[in-house]
Amino acid sequence: MTITGSYDIVIVGGGVGGLALGYALANKYSVLIIEARPRIVPSKRGLSLQANGLEALQKLDLLERVAPIGVKTSHVAWYEIGGNLLADLDYSILDHPYSYLLTLVPSELERVLRDQFSRRGGEIQESTSFRETVLHYDNVRLRVQRNTSSLEYSASIIVGADGENSRVRNGLNLPTKIRECPDHFLFMLARPLDMLQGQARQYFARGKMVGFFPVLGGTYIFYYLPAGRIDDLRARGLDAFKTELANIMPEISGKLDRVTSWDDIVYVAPKRVSVGHWVADRAALLGDAVHALDPSWAQGANMTLQDSSVLVDTIEKCFQSGDFSANRLKAYENARRKQTTFIQRQSDRTARLTTTENRFNYWLGKQIIRRTARNKTLMQAALKASAGLIDHFSLREQLRFII
Repeated sequence: MTITGSYDIVIVGGGVGGLALGYALANKYSVLIIEARPRIVPSKRGLSLQANGLEALQKLDLLERVAPIGVKTSHVAWYEIGGNLLADLDYSILDHPYSYLLTLVPSELERVLRDQFSRRGGEIQESTSFRETVLHYDNVRLRVQRNTSSLEYSASIIVGADGENSRVRNGLNLPTKIRECPDHFLFMLARPLDMLQGQARQYFARGKMVGFFPVLGGTYIFYYLPAGRIDDLRARGLDAFKTELANIMPEISGKLDRVTSWDDIVYVAPKRVSVGHWVADRAALLGDAVHALDPSWAQGANMTLQDSSVLVDTIEKCFQSGDFSANRLKAYENARRKQTTFIQRQSDRTARLTTTENRFNYWLGKQIIRRTARNKTLMQAALKASAGLIDHFSLREQLRFII
């Protein structure tokens, strides 16, 4: 097959991670992004960037461009459904330049990143699906399908940023463990709420959790439901579901007119992905392709941005040395694996305690939330972890959360 084009770097996946990585590299190298979607589709959900994701954007020289499309939130109030305030988690107590959440609409973030990537001369091929890679001694060949045409590109390195079902990962035959998370979610956007000024709210009960976060011009709502319950929920009807949301948070009543059908709501059955090796000769993976996780900590995009920030430095060193071996690329994996493993495990633990139908786990989850809210030191430790600023809890911290 004739080579269609040669690039320094080919990135498969034009989501947040692929675009951020491409932008950072396009000022020095020729970069092609392969994207299966034909265009950016307006999102029906929100996305919260936390301290680690915001710090990564700053390192990538993107934060100034992203900040205007988001809403800052410093407090997340936890309520028991039908009950009282359990905790007011105050992110401003973090000793960090970005001691807040920045909640935005993912498609708007992609638009900003695409614009910045294109301004640096990066190229995006839409409606293009990855097929396979073929390793050569001095490059890697990438075979793709665009509409009815089969194309082949060459590059010094390929990066798989193509999500939890990564075709790049599968093509590299990397050992992978995938399981469906017990938590399923509905995501939607409603009209703005004046009361959500600088704060967000989460409500939970045994087997149920709902969150309300401000975004520009609207309110991002997520709704947890156990696996296998979506058909029952839909059978009750959309009006019954909207009434349930209004009963949980009365202020949202009258703000749900944008939700006119189930098509306005995104249903997600997330997967947990763990990969034995993140890199191979002339290839690396990032984001959900290597560490998709339970959404309970809202860390997916943040960890992806951190991956991108670290991988930029590793790839630049590969070009400087002319060495694109797995051994050289391993520095990126070594720098990121410990934290991603920690966050995956803690997200699983949080889900077991806050979206559980088990009476004891639900009771224990409430006790931990209350204890955390009463103790500033514990709150700082919990927020540093959930904001992606640490990669472990000390034994003392683990005991204090429980005792």
